[in-house]
Amino acid sequence: MKRVVLSILTAGLASVAAAQSPASQPVAGGPGAGQVVVLNSQRLALESAPGKEAYGRLKKISDTKKEDLDKIEKDARDLVQKLNDQGSSMPDDKREALAKQADDKQKAWKRAQEDAQRDLQEAERKEMAALENRIGPIVNEFFKEKKYALVLDSRAGIVYRDDLIDVTDEVLKRINTTAALPPAKASSSAPASKAAPTAPAAKSSAAPAPKPTPKQ
Repeated sequence: MKRVVLSILTAGLASVAAAQSPASQPVAGGPGAGQVVVLNSQRLALESAPGKEAYGRLKKISDTKKEDLDKIEKDARDLVQKLNDQGSSMPDDKREALAKQADDKQKAWKRAQEDAQRDLQEAERKEMAALENRIGPIVNEFFKEKKYALVLDSRAGIVYRDDLIDVTDEVLKRINTTAALPPAKASSSAPASKAAPTAPAAKSSAAPAPKPTPKQ
């Protein structure tokens, strides 16, 4: 499950990093201005508070599916065992009925496996889309604030880097503090203004991803 999560989130954060200031634009002064830094997107998924929440919900779904599958598998196994133990002493009609029952239960187990896999992939897709939407703007704002010239993902096969340019801890701290903050309230002293119409929310169209193992 984590393999799909990391793959989707890494792709989303890579697009965030790529959206930083182009090299052709002048870079303003300040700490980190014009600097090349490294980010571990895997740690953002595994260690950030929103990421842990997403994994918790996915694990709960996965555990429920596993319990259901285990029950169907046990029923199928018990029927097969009964057929093996008692089939030879049964009348033909009862033995054939039991054999059909065992076969049907095994087929039901296989269908349940496929359904569970499909449901988990859909749940992962939704959770990761929500996670990316939640932490992506925080990460993007952090990069802009620091005025980095380039942000590299440490999972992309960097041959050498100095630990001093790894900003993952700083980004994690920003995510965990910002994501926990309640929405800002409008000041009671501000003059009332006519509310602007709200645009309809865009629907996520991300497709389910396979489960590649992330390289460290």
